[in-house]
Amino acid sequence: MQFNVAQLLKEPTGATRRYELNENLDGLDPELKFLGPLVGAVTLLRTNSGILVTGELSTAVQATCRRCLEPIAQEVRFQLEESFRPLLEVVTGRYIPPEEFEGEEEDLEDAALLINERHILDLSEVVRQAIWLAMPMYPGCNWVGAGECPNLARRLAELGDLADVDVHYDADALGDDAEDLEDTRDGAGNDDEIDPRWAALLKLRKPDNNVDES
Repeated sequence: MQFNVAQLLKEPTGATRRYELNENLDGLDPELKFLGPLVGAVTLLRTNSGILVTGELSTAVQATCRRCLEPIAQEVRFQLEESFRPLLEVVTGRYIPPEEFEGEEEDLEDAALLINERHILDLSEVVRQAIWLAMPMYPGCNWVGAGECPNLARRLAELGDLADVDVHYDADALGDDAEDLEDTRDGAGNDDEIDPRWAALLKLRKPDNNVDES
C-alpha cells in the first residue's frame, strides 16, 4: 500500500492517479486475523497542499459472534478520504514546515498522513485504523443485522436432542451406590436425573455410620 507520488507532486492541482488494490494484510495488526486480501480502488488527487486519497475498500477478518461465541468471518467495508502532505519539495528538496499548509495542526503533525522524504505515500496505518472503525461493535453470524444466529440455533437444537438421551451406567462398577442412584432417580416428585459420575457423592447424603450414637 505504498505509492511513489514524486511525479504526481510535480503535476498541477487536479491531476489524478487511480489504483486497483489486492493487498495481503498479514502483519498489519497483530490483534486482527485477516481471512482475505484488501480489495478495492483508490484515487490520488493532487491538491494545492499535497495529495487527497479517496477510495472504497473491503476485506474479511475473523471475529467472535456475540450470540453463539463461535469464530466467524466478518466482512469489513469502508471508505477512505484522507489528505497527505509532503515533507520535502520534489524539485528543490526543501523541507516544508507544517505552518505552510492549511488544516488542523494535529492532522499536519500526524505521522500516518506524511509523505516521506523519498516521496512515498503509505496507506498502511490509515487502512488499519479504518478497519477497526468499520468493524461492528457486536459481530454476529447474520451479516445483514438482527435475526436468528445460525450457529446458536444449531446449538439449541443439539441441546434439545440431548434431553431425550438415556443415561446408562455400570451397576457392578457402582456397587451399593447403584441402588441409591435408582432410588434417587425414581424418587417421588424428583424429575431430575443424576449423572452417574456423581453417584459416589450420594454417600454424603446418608447418615454418618461412624458417629457414636451413645
